[in-house]
Amino acid sequence: MVIAAMDGPLPKPALRIPPLPASLALVCMAVGAVVVIGLTTLALVPLLLGLGLLAAWLVAALLLGWAGLEGLAALERWIENDPRFQR
Repeated sequence: MVIAAMDGPLPKPALRIPPLPASLALVCMAVGAVVVIGLTTLALVPLLLGLGLLAAWLVAALLLGWAGLEGLAALERWIENDPRFQR
């Protein structure tokens, strides 16, 4: 990468912050970023747990419905084959 030489002196920055306050501000921003990212990640935990529980309830409902239908079919076969229910 070639950097072209500028003609004349470098322009002065509009805002000049001394190194110590700049380093403190950068440390505060870094700590704030870690806190914000950490809290955002922790905020996702209940959402993911809720989705997992919803999926578990749906699977349980499907399995219980299937078991109920199988139970009714077994009861029907039993009633059809039991001589006490024959005329």
